[in-house]
Amino acid sequence: MRTILFSFLLLFPLQKTQVSPQKPADQCTLQGVVVKAESGEPLKKALVRLREVGGRDHRSSDETDETGRFEIRVDPGRYRLLASHNGYIPQLYGERAFGGRGSILTVAAGQKISDLTFRLTPAAVITGHVYDEDGEPLAEARVLVLRRALDRGQGELVTERWSETNDRGEFRAFGLPPGQYYVRAESNPDEERGPTPAPGGYLAMYYPGTSDAGRASPVIVHSGEEIPGIDITLQPVHTFTIRGRVLNSIGGRPSQQTDIVLVRREPGIMEHRHDLVTDPQGAFEIRNVSPGSYSLHAMIRDGERSYAARMPVEVTNADIDGVTLTITRGLDIRGQLRTEGATLASLGSLNVHVVPKNESRGFGHGGEDSVKGDGSFLLGNVADGDYDLYVSRLPEGFFLKSARLDGNEVLSSGITIDAEQAPKLLEIVVSANGAQIEGVVQKDQQPFSGAAVVLVPDSAHRDNRYLFDETTTDQYGHFLLRGIAPGDYKLFAWENVESGAYRSAGFLQAFEERGRSVQVTEGARLTVQLDLIPAKDSSP
Repeated sequence: MRTILFSFLLLFPLQKTQVSPQKPADQCTLQGVVVKAESGEPLKKALVRLREVGGRDHRSSDETDETGRFEIRVDPGRYRLLASHNGYIPQLYGERAFGGRGSILTVAAGQKISDLTFRLTPAAVITGHVYDEDGEPLAEARVLVLRRALDRGQGELVTERWSETNDRGEFRAFGLPPGQYYVRAESNPDEERGPTPAPGGYLAMYYPGTSDAGRASPVIVHSGEEIPGIDITLQPVHTFTIRGRVLNSIGGRPSQQTDIVLVRREPGIMEHRHDLVTDPQGAFEIRNVSPGSYSLHAMIRDGERSYAARMPVEVTNADIDGVTLTITRGLDIRGQLRTEGATLASLGSLNVHVVPKNESRGFGHGGEDSVKGDGSFLLGNVADGDYDLYVSRLPEGFFLKSARLDGNEVLSSGITIDAEQAPKLLEIVVSANGAQIEGVVQKDQQPFSGAAVVLVPDSAHRDNRYLFDETTTDQYGHFLLRGIAPGDYKLFAWENVESGAYRSAGFLQAFEERGRSVQVTEGARLTVQLDLIPAKDSSP
Protein backbone atom coordinates (compact mmCIF):
# COMPACT_ATOMS: atom_id res chain seq x y z
CA MET A 1 0.00 0.00 0.00
CA ARG A 2 2.95 2.31 -0.50
CA THR A 3 0.97 4.13 -3.19
CA ILE A 4 -1.47 5.31 -0.52
CA LEU A 5 1.42 6.53 1.62
CA PHE A 6 2.86 8.47 -1.31
CA SER A 7 -0.51 10.00 -2.18
CA PHE A 8 -1.04 10.86 1.49
CA LEU A 9 2.29 12.71 1.61
CA LEU A 10 1.48 14.74 -1.49
CA LEU A 11 -1.71 16.08 0.06
CA PHE A 12 0.01 17.99 2.85
CA PRO A 13 2.17 21.10 3.08
CA LEU A 14 5.26 20.80 5.24
CA GLN A 15 4.49 23.80 7.39
CA LYS A 16 2.60 23.44 10.66
CA THR A 17 -1.13 24.04 10.24
CA GLN A 18 -4.20 23.80 12.41
CA VAL A 19 -7.86 23.61 11.44
CA SER A 20 -10.14 25.71 13.64
CA PRO A 21 -13.39 23.96 14.56
CA GLN A 22 -16.65 25.69 13.75
CA LYS A 23 -18.07 25.08 17.25
CA PRO A 24 -15.64 25.24 20.20
CA ALA A 25 -17.91 22.96 22.23
CA ASP A 26 -17.49 20.22 19.63
CA GLN A 27 -13.72 20.57 19.47
CA CYS A 28 -11.78 17.31 19.39
CA THR A 29 -8.23 16.91 20.61
CA LEU A 30 -5.76 14.33 19.38
CA GLN A 31 -2.60 13.90 21.43
CA GLY A 32 0.22 11.44 21.21
CA VAL A 33 3.90 10.77 20.89
CA VAL A 34 6.35 9.75 18.17
CA VAL A 35 9.26 7.60 19.30
CA LYS A 36 12.08 5.54 17.85
CA ALA A 37 10.91 1.95 17.48
CA GLU A 38 14.25 0.44 18.47
CA SER A 39 14.77 2.38 21.71
CA GLY A 40 11.56 4.18 22.61
CA GLU A 41 13.39 7.53 22.61
CA PRO A 42 11.25 10.52 21.60
CA LEU A 43 11.63 11.87 18.07
CA LYS A 44 11.79 15.64 17.91
CA LYS A 45 10.53 17.41 14.77
CA ALA A 46 8.56 14.42 13.53
CA LEU A 47 5.66 15.62 11.39
CA VAL A 48 2.20 14.23 12.15
CA ARG A 49 -0.33 14.90 9.42
CA LEU A 50 -4.05 14.26 9.35
CA ARG A 51 -6.59 13.96 6.54
CA GLU A 52 -10.34 13.53 6.82
CA VAL A 53 -11.66 10.36 5.17
CA GLY A 54 -13.64 11.37 2.10
CA GLY A 55 -12.67 15.00 2.61
CA ARG A 56 -11.10 17.32 0.09
CA ASP A 57 -9.42 20.17 1.89
CA HIS A 58 -9.59 19.35 5.59
CA ARG A 59 -6.02 18.92 6.69
CA SER A 60 -3.96 19.69 9.75
CA SER A 61 -0.56 18.82 11.11
CA ASP A 62 1.76 19.29 14.04
CA GLU A 63 5.48 18.90 14.64
CA THR A 64 6.61 17.03 17.72
CA ASP A 65 8.45 18.83 20.50
CA GLU A 66 11.61 17.68 22.27
CA THR A 67 9.59 15.06 24.18
CA GLY A 68 8.18 13.67 20.93
CA ARG A 69 4.66 14.86 21.73
CA PHE A 70 2.12 16.37 19.34
CA GLU A 71 -1.39 17.81 19.59
CA ILE A 72 -3.93 18.41 16.81
CA ARG A 73 -7.37 19.97 17.24
CA VAL A 74 -10.04 19.02 14.70
CA ASP A 75 -13.76 18.76 14.11
CA PRO A 76 -15.57 15.47 14.75
CA GLY A 77 -15.06 13.00 11.91
CA ARG A 78 -13.12 10.06 10.53
CA TYR A 79 -9.42 10.58 9.86
CA ARG A 80 -6.17 9.01 8.75
CA LEU A 81 -2.94 10.04 10.49
CA LEU A 82 0.59 9.76 9.17
CA ALA A 83 3.83 10.33 11.07
CA SER A 84 7.12 10.93 9.25
CA HIS A 85 10.68 11.96 9.99
CA ASN A 86 13.77 12.17 7.83
CA GLY A 87 15.65 8.85 7.89
CA TYR A 88 12.62 6.87 9.07
CA ILE A 89 9.83 4.99 7.33
CA PRO A 90 6.54 6.95 7.31
CA GLN A 91 3.86 5.23 9.39
CA LEU A 92 0.08 5.39 9.23
CA TYR A 93 -1.85 5.23 12.48
CA GLY A 94 -2.74 1.61 13.21
CA GLU A 95 -0.41 0.22 10.56
CA ARG A 96 0.45 -3.42 11.30
CA ALA A 97 2.98 -3.98 8.50
CA PHE A 98 5.24 -1.75 6.44
CA GLY A 99 3.23 -0.30 3.58
CA GLY A 100 -0.04 -1.31 5.23
CA ARG A 101 -3.28 0.63 5.21
CA GLY A 102 -3.42 1.56 8.87
CA SER A 103 -6.61 2.22 10.82
CA ILE A 104 -9.15 4.97 10.49
CA LEU A 105 -9.48 7.10 13.62
CA THR A 106 -13.06 8.02 14.50
CA VAL A 107 -13.54 10.98 16.85
CA ALA A 108 -16.83 12.21 18.30
CA ALA A 109 -17.80 15.73 19.33
CA GLY A 110 -15.78 16.90 22.30
CA GLN A 111 -13.72 13.70 22.43
CA LYS A 112 -10.11 13.78 23.56
CA ILE A 113 -7.78 10.98 22.49
CA SER A 114 -4.43 11.22 24.23
CA ASP A 115 -2.77 7.83 23.79
CA LEU A 116 -1.77 7.88 20.12
CA THR A 117 1.70 6.40 19.66
CA PHE A 118 3.83 6.12 16.53
CA ARG A 119 6.97 3.99 16.62
CA LEU A 120 9.06 4.89 13.61
CA THR A 121 11.55 2.44 12.17
CA PRO A 122 14.80 3.57 10.52
CA ALA A 123 14.73 3.31 6.74
CA ALA A 124 17.19 1.12 4.86
CA VAL A 125 19.79 2.21 2.32
CA ILE A 126 21.29 0.46 -0.70
CA THR A 127 24.62 1.72 -2.04
CA GLY A 128 26.91 0.65 -4.83
CA HIS A 129 28.63 1.59 -8.07
CA VAL A 130 27.92 1.48 -11.77
CA TYR A 131 30.86 0.70 -14.08
CA ASP A 132 31.41 0.44 -17.80
CA GLU A 133 32.90 -2.59 -19.54
CA ASP A 134 36.44 -1.43 -18.70
CA GLY A 135 35.72 -1.01 -15.00
CA GLU A 136 35.56 2.76 -15.28
CA PRO A 137 32.88 4.52 -13.19
CA LEU A 138 29.83 5.77 -15.07
CA ALA A 139 28.58 9.18 -13.97
CA GLU A 140 24.92 10.16 -14.19
CA ALA A 141 23.83 6.57 -14.65
CA ARG A 142 20.29 5.96 -13.46
CA VAL A 143 19.72 3.31 -10.79
CA LEU A 144 16.22 1.97 -10.09
CA VAL A 145 15.32 0.08 -6.93
CA LEU A 146 12.31 -2.04 -7.86
CA ARG A 147 9.90 -4.25 -5.97
CA ARG A 148 7.33 -6.75 -7.11
CA ALA A 149 3.78 -5.48 -6.86
CA LEU A 150 0.34 -6.05 -8.29
CA ASP A 151 -1.05 -3.45 -10.68
CA ARG A 152 -4.64 -4.04 -11.80
CA GLY A 153 -4.19 -7.58 -10.61
CA GLN A 154 -1.08 -8.20 -12.71
CA GLY A 155 2.32 -8.82 -11.12
CA GLU A 156 5.15 -6.57 -12.26
CA LEU A 157 8.21 -4.69 -11.07
CA VAL A 158 7.51 -1.14 -9.93
CA THR A 159 9.96 1.57 -8.93
CA GLU A 160 10.31 2.13 -5.18
CA ARG A 161 13.25 4.57 -5.41
CA TRP A 162 15.65 5.84 -8.01
CA SER A 163 19.01 7.52 -7.87
CA GLU A 164 21.81 8.79 -10.10
CA THR A 165 25.49 8.03 -9.83
CA ASN A 166 28.00 10.74 -9.02
CA ASP A 167 31.32 11.35 -10.76
CA ARG A 168 32.76 8.26 -9.06
CA GLY A 169 29.95 6.05 -10.29
CA GLU A 170 28.50 5.83 -6.78
CA PHE A 171 24.79 5.72 -5.98
CA ARG A 172 22.83 5.80 -2.72
CA ALA A 173 19.17 4.79 -2.66
CA PHE A 174 17.70 5.72 0.73
CA GLY A 175 14.35 5.75 2.51
CA LEU A 176 13.62 2.08 1.82
CA PRO A 177 11.21 0.05 3.95
CA PRO A 178 12.35 -3.47 4.80
CA GLY A 179 11.73 -5.86 1.96
CA GLN A 180 13.03 -7.56 -1.14
CA TYR A 181 14.22 -5.41 -4.01
CA TYR A 182 15.76 -5.68 -7.46
CA VAL A 183 18.34 -3.13 -8.60
CA ARG A 184 18.55 -2.03 -12.23
CA ALA A 185 21.14 0.31 -13.71
CA GLU A 186 20.95 2.10 -17.03
CA SER A 187 23.21 4.72 -18.50
CA ASN A 188 22.06 8.16 -19.50
CA PRO A 189 21.66 7.76 -23.28
CA ASP A 190 22.37 11.45 -23.86
CA GLU A 191 25.75 11.08 -22.13
CA GLU A 192 26.84 7.88 -23.87
CA ARG A 193 29.93 7.88 -26.07
CA GLY A 194 30.31 11.63 -26.18
CA PRO A 195 28.65 14.28 -28.34
CA THR A 196 29.30 12.69 -31.72
CA PRO A 197 27.16 9.94 -33.23
CA ALA A 198 28.31 6.44 -32.32
CA PRO A 199 26.98 2.96 -32.97
CA GLY A 200 27.16 1.79 -29.37
CA GLY A 201 25.58 2.33 -26.02
CA TYR A 202 24.97 0.29 -22.90
CA LEU A 203 22.47 -2.41 -22.15
CA ALA A 204 20.52 -1.89 -18.93
CA MET A 205 21.50 -4.52 -16.36
CA TYR A 206 20.03 -5.96 -13.18
CA TYR A 207 22.12 -6.85 -10.17
CA PRO A 208 24.30 -8.87 -10.07
CA GLY A 209 24.79 -8.89 -13.84
CA THR A 210 21.92 -9.86 -16.13
CA SER A 211 19.70 -8.06 -18.61
CA ASP A 212 16.82 -10.44 -17.81
CA ALA A 213 14.65 -9.29 -14.92
CA GLY A 214 13.58 -12.88 -14.34
CA ARG A 215 17.19 -13.88 -13.54
CA ALA A 216 17.98 -10.91 -11.29
CA SER A 217 19.02 -11.62 -7.71
CA PRO A 218 16.92 -9.99 -5.00
CA VAL A 219 18.51 -7.69 -2.45
CA ILE A 220 16.93 -8.26 0.97
CA VAL A 221 17.09 -5.34 3.38
CA HIS A 222 16.07 -5.02 7.01
CA SER A 223 15.10 -1.87 8.88
CA GLY A 224 17.95 0.59 9.32
CA GLU A 225 20.39 -1.49 7.31
CA GLU A 226 22.80 -0.04 4.79
CA ILE A 227 23.55 -2.62 2.12
CA PRO A 228 26.83 -1.76 0.36
CA GLY A 229 28.55 -3.33 -2.60
CA ILE A 230 25.61 -3.52 -4.99
CA ASP A 231 27.86 -2.96 -7.98
CA ILE A 232 26.66 -3.33 -11.55
CA THR A 233 28.76 -3.38 -14.71
CA LEU A 234 26.92 -2.28 -17.84
CA GLN A 235 27.62 -4.15 -21.03
CA PRO A 236 28.12 -2.52 -24.44
CA VAL A 237 25.26 -2.96 -26.86
CA HIS A 238 24.79 -1.86 -30.42
CA THR A 239 22.32 1.00 -30.31
CA PHE A 240 20.35 2.61 -33.06
CA THR A 241 19.03 5.95 -34.21
CA ILE A 242 15.47 7.03 -34.84
CA ARG A 243 15.17 9.75 -37.47
CA GLY A 244 12.06 11.45 -38.64
CA ARG A 245 10.07 14.58 -39.04
CA VAL A 246 7.27 16.28 -37.18
CA LEU A 247 4.54 17.82 -39.29
CA ASN A 248 2.23 20.42 -37.81
CA SER A 249 -1.12 20.63 -39.56
CA ILE A 250 -2.52 23.24 -37.18
CA GLY A 251 -2.74 26.67 -38.79
CA GLY A 252 0.11 25.93 -41.22
CA ARG A 253 2.71 26.83 -38.61
CA PRO A 254 6.19 25.30 -38.71
CA SER A 255 6.92 22.46 -36.27
CA GLN A 256 9.87 24.10 -34.53
CA GLN A 257 9.91 24.08 -30.71
CA THR A 258 8.17 20.72 -30.63
CA ASP A 259 8.90 18.45 -27.67
CA ILE A 260 9.85 14.92 -28.65
CA VAL A 261 9.61 12.22 -25.99
CA LEU A 262 10.55 8.57 -26.44
CA VAL A 263 9.07 6.39 -23.69
CA ARG A 264 10.07 2.78 -23.16
CA ARG A 265 6.98 0.59 -22.86
CA GLU A 266 8.11 -1.49 -19.92
CA PRO A 267 6.13 -1.45 -16.63
CA GLY A 268 7.92 0.12 -13.70
CA ILE A 269 10.83 1.40 -15.77
CA MET A 270 11.52 5.14 -16.03
CA GLU A 271 13.22 5.42 -19.39
CA HIS A 272 12.20 8.67 -21.05
CA ARG A 273 14.17 10.46 -23.76
CA HIS A 274 13.49 14.14 -24.39
CA ASP A 275 14.44 16.29 -27.36
CA LEU A 276 13.39 19.63 -28.78
CA VAL A 277 12.85 20.05 -32.50
CA THR A 278 14.64 23.16 -33.72
CA ASP A 279 15.01 22.30 -37.41
CA PRO A 280 12.81 24.56 -39.60
CA GLN A 281 11.52 21.51 -41.45
CA GLY A 282 10.72 19.63 -38.25
CA ALA A 283 13.48 17.03 -38.56
CA PHE A 284 14.58 15.19 -35.43
CA GLU A 285 17.10 12.52 -34.53
CA ILE A 286 17.24 10.40 -31.38
CA ARG A 287 20.52 8.52 -30.97
CA ASN A 288 21.71 5.66 -28.78
CA VAL A 289 18.38 3.86 -28.58
CA SER A 290 18.64 0.30 -27.28
CA PRO A 291 16.48 -2.44 -28.80
CA GLY A 292 13.00 -2.52 -27.31
CA SER A 293 9.40 -1.37 -27.52
CA TYR A 294 8.77 2.38 -27.32
CA SER A 295 6.11 5.00 -27.70
CA LEU A 296 7.15 8.15 -29.56
CA HIS A 297 5.39 11.39 -28.65
CA ALA A 298 5.44 14.88 -30.16
CA MET A 299 3.84 17.78 -28.29
CA ILE A 300 3.37 21.50 -28.88
CA ARG A 301 1.59 24.23 -26.95
CA ASP A 302 -0.49 27.04 -28.37
CA GLY A 303 -1.45 29.36 -25.55
CA GLU A 304 -3.44 27.34 -23.05
CA ARG A 305 -4.02 24.45 -25.44
CA SER A 306 -1.67 21.62 -26.27
CA TYR A 307 -1.59 19.34 -29.28
CA ALA A 308 0.13 16.02 -29.70
CA ALA A 309 0.80 12.98 -31.81
CA ARG A 310 2.06 9.56 -30.83
CA MET A 311 2.99 6.27 -32.42
CA PRO A 312 4.50 2.94 -31.31
CA VAL A 313 8.09 2.23 -32.33
CA GLU A 314 9.84 -1.14 -32.28
CA VAL A 315 13.64 -0.95 -32.29
CA THR A 316 15.18 -4.28 -33.29
CA ASN A 317 18.48 -4.47 -35.19
CA ALA A 318 18.64 -1.42 -37.43
CA ASP A 319 18.23 2.34 -37.50
CA ILE A 320 14.73 3.61 -38.13
CA ASP A 321 14.43 6.31 -40.77
CA GLY A 322 11.51 8.18 -42.21
CA VAL A 323 9.33 8.33 -39.11
CA THR A 324 6.58 10.91 -39.56
CA LEU A 325 4.58 12.30 -36.66
CA THR A 326 1.72 14.54 -37.74
CA ILE A 327 0.28 16.82 -35.10
CA THR A 328 -3.35 17.49 -35.80
CA ARG A 329 -6.15 19.24 -34.02
CA GLY A 330 -8.06 16.65 -32.03
CA LEU A 331 -11.79 16.47 -31.55
CA ASP A 332 -13.69 18.61 -29.08
CA ILE A 333 -16.12 16.44 -27.16
CA ARG A 334 -19.04 18.33 -25.71
CA GLY A 335 -20.27 16.97 -22.40
CA GLN A 336 -23.15 17.35 -19.99
CA LEU A 337 -23.20 16.16 -16.40
CA ARG A 338 -26.43 15.91 -14.47
CA THR A 339 -27.22 14.81 -10.96
CA GLU A 340 -29.85 12.73 -9.24
CA GLY A 341 -30.83 13.55 -5.67
CA ALA A 342 -28.68 16.67 -5.39
CA THR A 343 -28.01 19.99 -7.05
CA LEU A 344 -24.95 20.63 -9.15
CA ALA A 345 -23.93 23.38 -6.76
CA SER A 346 -23.73 20.89 -3.88
CA LEU A 347 -21.09 18.84 -5.71
CA GLY A 348 -18.43 21.51 -5.57
CA SER A 349 -15.70 21.37 -8.19
CA LEU A 350 -15.76 18.23 -10.36
CA ASN A 351 -13.31 17.37 -13.11
CA VAL A 352 -13.96 15.12 -16.09
CA HIS A 353 -10.97 13.74 -17.95
CA VAL A 354 -10.09 11.00 -20.40
CA VAL A 355 -6.70 9.26 -20.35
CA PRO A 356 -5.30 7.05 -23.11
CA LYS A 357 -5.45 3.38 -22.19
CA ASN A 358 -2.10 1.80 -21.34
CA GLU A 359 -0.30 5.13 -21.43
CA SER A 360 1.50 7.10 -18.74
CA ARG A 361 -0.64 10.02 -17.54
CA GLY A 362 2.36 12.31 -17.99
CA PHE A 363 2.47 11.62 -21.73
CA GLY A 364 -1.22 11.26 -22.45
CA HIS A 365 -3.14 13.11 -25.10
CA GLY A 366 -6.53 13.11 -23.48
CA GLY A 367 -8.83 15.95 -22.59
CA GLU A 368 -9.85 17.47 -19.27
CA ASP A 369 -12.26 20.12 -18.09
CA SER A 370 -13.99 21.22 -14.92
CA VAL A 371 -17.77 20.94 -14.80
CA LYS A 372 -19.46 24.33 -15.15
CA GLY A 373 -22.39 25.56 -13.10
CA ASP A 374 -24.88 24.33 -15.69
CA GLY A 375 -23.27 20.89 -15.83
CA SER A 376 -21.54 21.41 -19.14
CA PHE A 377 -17.91 20.59 -19.89
CA LEU A 378 -15.72 20.37 -22.96
CA LEU A 379 -12.97 17.82 -23.51
CA GLY A 380 -10.83 19.67 -26.00
CA ASN A 381 -8.40 18.36 -28.58
CA VAL A 382 -8.87 14.63 -28.02
CA ALA A 383 -6.94 12.56 -30.54
CA ASP A 384 -8.11 9.28 -32.05
CA GLY A 385 -7.64 6.34 -29.71
CA ASP A 386 -9.01 4.38 -26.78
CA TYR A 387 -9.48 6.15 -23.46
CA ASP A 388 -10.46 5.54 -19.85
CA LEU A 389 -12.97 7.99 -18.38
CA TYR A 390 -12.47 9.57 -14.96
CA VAL A 391 -14.62 11.86 -12.83
CA SER A 392 -12.54 13.24 -9.97
CA ARG A 393 -13.45 14.98 -6.70
CA LEU A 394 -16.81 13.24 -6.41
CA PRO A 395 -18.14 13.78 -2.86
CA GLU A 396 -18.42 10.83 -0.50
CA GLY A 397 -21.78 9.12 -0.82
CA PHE A 398 -22.16 9.83 -4.54
CA PHE A 399 -21.61 7.30 -7.28
CA LEU A 400 -21.08 7.46 -11.00
CA LYS A 401 -24.33 6.06 -12.35
CA SER A 402 -23.78 6.16 -16.09
CA ALA A 403 -21.70 7.58 -18.90
CA ARG A 404 -23.07 7.54 -22.43
CA LEU A 405 -21.30 8.64 -25.58
CA ASP A 406 -23.92 9.39 -28.21
CA GLY A 407 -26.30 7.09 -26.34
CA ASN A 408 -23.89 4.17 -25.90
CA GLU A 409 -22.87 3.19 -22.36
CA VAL A 410 -19.10 3.57 -21.92
CA LEU A 411 -18.67 3.58 -18.14
CA SER A 412 -16.94 0.21 -17.93
CA SER A 413 -15.64 -0.22 -21.47
CA GLY A 414 -14.05 3.20 -21.92
CA ILE A 415 -14.25 5.58 -24.86
CA THR A 416 -13.08 5.06 -28.43
CA ILE A 417 -12.52 8.23 -30.45
CA ASP A 418 -12.53 8.14 -34.23
CA ALA A 419 -12.37 11.39 -36.20
CA GLU A 420 -14.37 9.81 -39.02
CA GLN A 421 -17.24 9.23 -36.61
CA ALA A 422 -16.90 12.30 -34.43
CA PRO A 423 -18.90 11.93 -31.18
CA LYS A 424 -21.48 14.57 -30.48
CA LEU A 425 -22.23 14.34 -26.77
CA LEU A 426 -20.86 12.65 -23.65
CA GLU A 427 -23.57 12.42 -20.99
CA ILE A 428 -22.61 11.60 -17.39
CA VAL A 429 -24.99 10.98 -14.52
CA VAL A 430 -23.89 11.05 -10.87
CA SER A 431 -26.26 10.14 -8.08
CA ALA A 432 -26.38 11.17 -4.45
CA ASN A 433 -28.34 8.03 -3.68
CA GLY A 434 -25.38 5.68 -3.36
CA ALA A 435 -25.81 2.72 -1.07
CA GLN A 436 -24.00 2.40 2.24
CA ILE A 437 -22.54 -0.67 3.92
CA GLU A 438 -21.21 -0.56 7.46
CA GLY A 439 -20.32 -3.13 10.02
CA VAL A 440 -17.68 -4.64 12.25
CA VAL A 441 -14.78 -6.96 11.46
CA GLN A 442 -14.07 -9.57 14.11
CA LYS A 443 -11.17 -11.87 14.91
CA ASP A 444 -11.83 -14.50 17.59
CA GLN A 445 -15.13 -12.70 18.27
CA GLN A 446 -13.32 -9.45 19.08
CA PRO A 447 -13.40 -6.25 16.96
CA PHE A 448 -10.29 -5.89 14.81
CA SER A 449 -8.84 -2.49 13.93
CA GLY A 450 -6.90 -1.83 10.74
CA ALA A 451 -8.48 -4.61 8.68
CA ALA A 452 -8.64 -4.07 4.92
CA VAL A 453 -12.30 -4.27 3.91
CA VAL A 454 -12.73 -4.74 0.17
CA LEU A 455 -15.93 -4.62 -1.88
CA VAL A 456 -15.68 -6.73 -5.06
CA PRO A 457 -18.39 -6.85 -7.76
CA ASP A 458 -19.76 -10.17 -8.98
CA SER A 459 -17.63 -12.01 -11.54
CA ALA A 460 -19.61 -10.65 -14.51
CA HIS A 461 -18.71 -7.04 -13.64
CA ARG A 462 -15.11 -7.26 -12.44
CA ASP A 463 -13.83 -5.39 -15.49
CA ASN A 464 -15.55 -2.24 -14.17
CA ARG A 465 -13.06 -0.50 -11.87
CA TYR A 466 -15.75 1.88 -10.56
CA LEU A 467 -17.49 -0.95 -8.76
CA PHE A 468 -14.53 -1.88 -6.55
CA ASP A 469 -14.11 -0.11 -3.23
CA GLU A 470 -11.99 -0.50 -0.13
CA THR A 471 -11.54 0.99 3.31
CA THR A 472 -10.05 0.05 6.68
CA THR A 473 -11.64 -0.49 10.05
CA ASP A 474 -11.27 2.14 12.75
CA GLN A 475 -10.07 1.71 16.34
CA TYR A 476 -13.39 0.02 17.19
CA GLY A 477 -13.25 -2.48 14.31
CA HIS A 478 -15.97 -0.53 12.50
CA PHE A 479 -15.97 0.09 8.75
CA LEU A 480 -18.07 2.29 6.46
CA LEU A 481 -18.38 2.21 2.67
CA ARG A 482 -20.49 4.88 0.97
CA GLY A 483 -21.46 5.77 -2.57
CA ILE A 484 -21.96 2.16 -3.74
CA ALA A 485 -23.68 1.51 -7.06
CA PRO A 486 -26.51 -1.06 -7.19
CA GLY A 487 -25.42 -4.63 -7.90
CA ASP A 488 -24.24 -7.92 -6.47
CA TYR A 489 -20.99 -7.91 -4.51
CA LYS A 490 -18.79 -9.81 -2.13
CA LEU A 491 -17.20 -8.30 0.97
CA PHE A 492 -13.80 -9.45 2.22
CA ALA A 493 -11.85 -8.46 5.32
CA TRP A 494 -8.12 -9.15 5.27
CA GLU A 495 -5.63 -8.62 8.05
CA ASN A 496 -3.02 -7.90 5.41
CA VAL A 497 -3.39 -7.88 1.64
CA GLU A 498 -1.44 -6.14 -1.08
CA SER A 499 -3.27 -3.24 -2.69
CA GLY A 500 -4.73 -4.26 -6.03
CA ALA A 501 -4.37 -8.00 -5.41
CA TYR A 502 -8.14 -8.36 -5.26
CA ARG A 503 -8.40 -7.29 -8.90
CA SER A 504 -6.70 -10.51 -9.91
CA ALA A 505 -9.07 -13.39 -10.65
CA GLY A 506 -6.33 -15.83 -9.74
CA PHE A 507 -5.83 -14.26 -6.33
CA LEU A 508 -9.54 -14.03 -5.51
CA GLN A 509 -10.18 -17.61 -6.47
CA ALA A 510 -8.58 -18.83 -3.24
CA PHE A 511 -10.85 -16.60 -1.12
CA GLU A 512 -14.22 -16.68 -2.91
CA GLU A 513 -15.77 -18.89 -0.24
CA ARG A 514 -14.59 -16.56 2.53
CA GLY A 515 -16.34 -13.50 1.14
CA ARG A 516 -19.75 -12.31 2.34
CA SER A 517 -22.26 -11.94 -0.51
CA VAL A 518 -24.36 -8.78 -0.46
CA GLN A 519 -27.04 -7.54 -2.83
CA VAL A 520 -27.14 -3.77 -3.02
CA THR A 521 -30.03 -1.65 -4.20
CA GLU A 522 -29.88 2.09 -4.82
CA GLY A 523 -29.91 4.01 -1.56
CA ALA A 524 -29.74 0.87 0.59
CA ARG A 525 -28.31 0.98 4.11
CA LEU A 526 -26.82 -2.37 5.05
CA THR A 527 -25.10 -3.63 8.19
CA VAL A 528 -22.75 -6.59 7.84
CA GLN A 529 -20.48 -8.47 10.24
CA LEU A 530 -17.29 -9.89 8.72
CA ASP A 531 -14.79 -12.46 9.92
CA LEU A 532 -11.16 -11.57 9.40
CA ILE A 533 -8.98 -13.46 6.92
CA PRO A 534 -5.71 -13.78 8.90
CA ALA A 535 -2.42 -12.57 7.47
CA LYS A 536 -1.08 -16.13 7.30
CA ASP A 537 -3.86 -16.95 4.81
CA SER A 538 -3.42 -13.85 2.65
CA SER A 539 -1.53 -15.70 -0.05
CA PRO A 540 -3.30 -18.40 -2.05
